[in-house]
Parts: sequence; C-alpha cells; structure tokens
Amino acid sequence: MLTPPQIRRRLGEGAVAAVQGGRLVLDETASWLTSVTAREFLRIDHDARQFRYERPTLGRPEEWTSEVLASPLPVVAVLASMHPDGYVRERAVRSLVTSFDALSDRALAVRVNDHVRVIREVAAGEVLRRRTLDHAGHVVPLLRRIEQRGRGFEVSALYLHALVTEHGEADVWAHFRRSTDHDLRRAAFRHSFDSGLLGLPDAVVLLPGERDQVVRRRLIEVIADSATPDVIARVLLRDRSAESRTLALVKLTAAQLDPADVERLLLDSSVLTRLWARRRWQEMGRDPAVVYATCAHSTAKPVVRARAYIGLAETGTAIERQEIVGLVRSTELPLRKVGLSLLRGGATAEDIPLLLRSVAGDHSRVARLASEVLVSSPRLWSLTDLAPLKSARDPELRRRAWWLHRRRGGWEAVIADLELLHDSDPRLAALGRQRELPMYLQPTATQQRRITELLSTVPIGRDQRSSIAFAAGLPDLPRPSAAQDCAPVPHSESVPATSRRQWWRIWNRPSSM
Repeated sequence: MLTPPQIRRRLGEGAVAAVQGGRLVLDETASWLTSVTAREFLRIDHDARQFRYERPTLGRPEEWTSEVLASPLPVVAVLASMHPDGYVRERAVRSLVTSFDALSDRALAVRVNDHVRVIREVAAGEVLRRRTLDHAGHVVPLLRRIEQRGRGFEVSALYLHALVTEHGEADVWAHFRRSTDHDLRRAAFRHSFDSGLLGLPDAVVLLPGERDQVVRRRLIEVIADSATPDVIARVLLRDRSAESRTLALVKLTAAQLDPADVERLLLDSSVLTRLWARRRWQEMGRDPAVVYATCAHSTAKPVVRARAYIGLAETGTAIERQEIVGLVRSTELPLRKVGLSLLRGGATAEDIPLLLRSVAGDHSRVARLASEVLVSSPRLWSLTDLAPLKSARDPELRRRAWWLHRRRGGWEAVIADLELLHDSDPRLAALGRQRELPMYLQPTATQQRRITELLSTVPIGRDQRSSIAFAAGLPDLPRPSAAQDCAPVPHSESVPATSRRQWWRIWNRPSSM
C-alpha cells in the first residue's frame, strides 16, 4: 500500500500525462488503478481531492479542457473524476458513461458517493444500468464499502436486487465467490451458507483447496457443526490446518475416534492438537507417555523424535539429564533444539563449554536457545567466559556476546552497552545507544572502575556521560579527549562570572505576585 505522498505523486504524473498526451504514463496509471483493491481505490480518490497549498494534485481545473476529456483513453476521464473541482468531475462522469471497461466501472461506483447531487445521480443511474456479471464484479466491491457512508448507500441494495432479478441469486453469488476482492469473496461465502445456496457437501469439497483463512474457518465450522462423525474424522482430522484437527478432536468423543488417528495426533506439530489428543488417548484408557517414549527412542525422523521429547515434557515425565545433554550434542538440528529447550533451568557448570560452543555455532536458532539456557543459569558462568565471543571477527558473534552480557541485568547491562559502542562495526555499535540506567541500585566498586574506564573513551555526548556518571555514583566525571566528545561544552573559565551571578539573581529574585 502506497503512502499519501506516493499516491499524490503518481496521480500528479498521470494528470500531467493526460494534459500533455503521455501514453506510457497513462497506461501505467490505468494498470495501477485497475489492480488496487476497492479499499485502496477509495483511499486514492480521497487523497486526490485533498486540498494542497502548492497546487491541486490533479492540476488546475482549467487544464481539463473538453479536448483533454475527449481522449480515447478512459483513464483520462477517471483521473478527472477524482478532481476536487465539481465541474471537472461532472464532465468526467458524463464522459465515463460512454466507456465500459473495468476502470470506468470503478470510477463511476466511487462517484455514487459524491457530495454533488448532480454527479451522484448521473453516476448512480449509469451504475444501475450496468448489470452484467462482469460489470458487477467491478462495481459491487466499491458499493459495499460506500453503503457504510451517508451518501449513496441505497444504491448497493438496489443494484444487488437488480442483479438477482436478472441473473438469479445462485449465479450472482457464485460469481462473487470467484471474485478477486477478498472482502466480497468472504461475504459471498458467508451469504451462500446462511441462505442455503451452499451446504455441507460443498464445504467438504471446497475445504482441501481453499487458501483464504477466513473462508476456511467458515468451511470448517460448517463441517464440524453439520457432518457425521465419520465425515469429521475423514475430512478434519487429516486436514493441513491445526484448527481443523483440534476442532475434530473436540467434537468427537473417544468412542468415535480411531486409535490410530489419535496416536498420530499425539505427535502433531500443534501444541493444542497434542493437548486434545492426549486427553482423548487417556479417555481410551491408554498412557500417552508410553507412545512418546517409544517414539523418542525409535528410528523415526529427527523432527518426529523431537516432538516426542516435547510430548514427554508436556506430560510431566522426567527425562534423564544425560539423555538431554546427548540431545544437545546431536548432529540433528531438531534434536539439538529440543535438547536445549529441555536443558533450560537444569544446566550445570560442566555444560557451559558445550553451551558456549552452541552460541558460537552457525545456526541462529540453536544459538538463541543456548543463550537462553545460559541466561537462566547466570551463576554458572562469568564474563570471562564471553571473552572469545567478544573478540571474535564475526560481528554476529560479538552481538550474541553483547546480548548475553546485557541479560545479566543491572549495571552489567550498561557496561555491555558502553563496551559495544567501541565496536568497529557501526551497525553493531548503534545497538549500544539504547540504554536505561538502573534505578535504586548502586554499582559495585569493580563495576564503577569499569564504567570509569569506558566513559573516558566512549563516543557519546558530555550530557550522557554526566548522567551515567551521576547515576553510578562516580566521584569525578571522566574527561574525554576532544575527538571523542560528541557534544563539547566550553570550560568554566571561558564563561564570565558575572553571567553566572546574573542568572542566580534572576532565579532568586522574589516574586512580585
């Protein structure tokens, strides 16, 4: 979606081309206005008519002469129909009456909502005469949005009634269900099911190939509410949507489910689906932990085994620590990730080298999970352990080290930011400028010394250094060199003493009120 300045620029270029006869720009403008959605078309019309101090977006009214509007290209009249001048719009609408392409349909539908009565009547009369299904596909998406406004709202109902009278309700709504406009298509499916034009057999046939999530949800609801248990099991339990599989498990009882289907869904990728599968499996008198344990130690695919380990954790089954560490050392990525997830909060000091190697690895997701394990056990490692990462040549590894250092919180987060400001990578150094100073927390003596060292060389302004030094309780503000001070201030010797005394007199002057 374009911004208002971009829309005005495109409209302005189209208006200049319309006056000067620039065919290439006009073709591009026509293609743009034809391809946008109904919502965007109304927004373009609004931006075109907004008042501009410099000049109207679509040029001065006198530029839109009869010769210009007589152009054989419909886009010229379409642009003129968006002009803020009512006389230009009226002449453009009368010109559009003779054009029957998709863009003209859209422009006339918009003018049904015009605040000038004559324009509104001409546009509404012409729209009501264009009753073929092809015209309806262009007009109805705009009329449905206009009917929510104060002017021209009645045209939508009149037009739809005329369409149904001429073509029949089934053909009209079938055509709308094939519309490229998402809002109209969704409304068409909703109306079709509510009015009985579509039923359960249609929903069963349409669901596998449907891609619109809103329409899919409607199809799923129809099947879940109306179908027999065997149809729900056949269609929804094997659907690609987690919503379908979960709803099927909710609707069907344990007696209506095939144990093979429930066992398969115990290892589903959806957390909610696994939850309901475990509930139905237990209602069948079986233990889901046995299924998970068997699968976890089988030769199944790594991603399936990983879900089995997750299922064991969800059932509260204890997994031996050595088995979890073995998963972290696995060469299979899904098993490494699940192993790190299970290790969180249960790491020991001997796991730190392995976790640091994982942080420095090639997989960003593994590195993030390993970092979260380290953050959850801050007493097991020190900042010295991060030294190899902080001095790495790869900026991504230095960023990960900064993130770990920063997550120690307190003044260590400030120190991590100040250290990052010295990084040679400007994009990485910029991350250190977003900091918050701890409140009600004094740094240790070691932290104060480190902050003093960093403030003496850090490339930030004097005001920021002063606030950090004051919050940290430093006795003296480190004095940076002129090259490192981003906002130098004059020395106190260069400020006249009389100036300071005058300000104090003004400050302490008694009020006359």
